[in-house]
Amino acid sequence: MRIGIAGSVVFVFAAVLCLAAEPSKAKVHGFTLSGMVASVDEGKKTLVVRNSAGRRTVLLWTGATSVFGGKLAPGQSVTLRYLDKDGKHIATSIRIGPPSGPPTAAATPAPTATAASR
Repeated sequence: MRIGIAGSVVFVFAAVLCLAAEPSKAKVHGFTLSGMVASVDEGKKTLVVRNSAGRRTVLLWTGATSVFGGKLAPGQSVTLRYLDKDGKHIATSIRIGPPSGPPTAAATPAPTATAASR
């Protein structure tokens, strides 16, 4: 009986160590990429995007890909989301136009004093 309990404790301890040794993978729900469209192949449903550092990324799109802002063409600025599946970058959404972000100080005019406020 004592050996059975000791054996069970050792087994449970070993199982806990094995589970703790595996790194936990956080689920990744997609990546964001902004850049300029370098090329588009309508037949293969692929596009190449060059980011600000000059790195080229080949992406595929499907019938489920949402495209906002017009038709894809080389030279356009795009911001897109994609997933990695089977070693390929699959675009889930593509927004044509410059990336949107918080307004910058230069884009917001400073208030000026008026004659009524003096």
